Amino acid sequence: MNVRFVDRVVYFAARTAIGIASRVPERIGYGIAAALGRLYFRCSRRRQQCALRFLRAAYPQMSDRERLRIGRVATGNICKVPIDMAKLTRLLARGGNIREVVDVSKPERVLPQKPYLAVTAHLGSWEVAAVTMAQLAGEAHGVARTFKNPLLQRWILHNRLSGGLHIHPRRGGIKPLAHALRDGGVGLQVVDQHQRARGVIAPFFGQPASCERAASSLALRGGYPVVVGGAIRVGHGFSFRMVYAPLLVPAPTGDRDRDLLTFVTAMNERLEWLIQQAPEQYLWIHDRYREGARPAVGGDDGDGDDAE
Repeated sequence: MNVRFVDRVVYFAARTAIGIASRVPERIGYGIAAALGRLYFRCSRRRQQCALRFLRAAYPQMSDRERLRIGRVATGNICKVPIDMAKLTRLLARGGNIREVVDVSKPERVLPQKPYLAVTAHLGSWEVAAVTMAQLAGEAHGVARTFKNPLLQRWILHNRLSGGLHIHPRRGGIKPLAHALRDGGVGLQVVDQHQRARGVIAPFFGQPASCERAASSLALRGGYPVVVGGAIRVGHGFSFRMVYAPLLVPAPTGDRDRDLLTFVTAMNERLEWLIQQAPEQYLWIHDRYREGARPAVGGDDGDGDDAE
């Protein structure tokens, strides 16, 4: 593999930084990560404005001062997620059980029989949530953005695979996800970000947003139930609790466009509930309500690299 020198430097720097942070005392590693995230938030006027717009939609009665505080703390949580993945990889490599760090609270009472889809938001630790669902199901298939650095991409895929999580690239990745579901498996997606093209325009915290459509299309076509849940951080370190919204079961009427909008809207309502369980752990700095969203008009089910 022909790898650029700069990619090698970034790869080794990232691995070294994350490795050190995952091995030092938890309070120090996570404390440094959170401080870096809060500093980034303070220095980025654009991200502050994104957070304010998003939080004004979610919490219209809240003051901007409190919204900025939530955005600052939540951005600190985002920087903890790479440490979560490094620590989780080490846990599984030594033969540890996911239940050592994640309270799953009797999933058999919540999770349906396979096949099913599980979707989440950028809340708490979405990496831990994905691996937890894969561990509970035996294995799972997901779709994620491909990193441009091939060394980082290979390392991340290896870490996820060690947890039973098969990741497919966003471009074209829906097809292997659909195959896994038809074979009786579990599919995973993060579905809370802006969809640049072929999105479904539906309310998210009361504001029109361009929403991902592939998961809803798969569920409606195959009759797959959808679990909306996430791994919420307990305290400030490597401890989590899985939280699930009420199960979403497709009930198609034959009107494809209306069914899709209805299903996406119902999914968004569950995502909103999920986010409200831990607002200080959500990705408020994402530009969720950007201009220029292009709604879906027939066609495919969003196999392209459209979500950001």
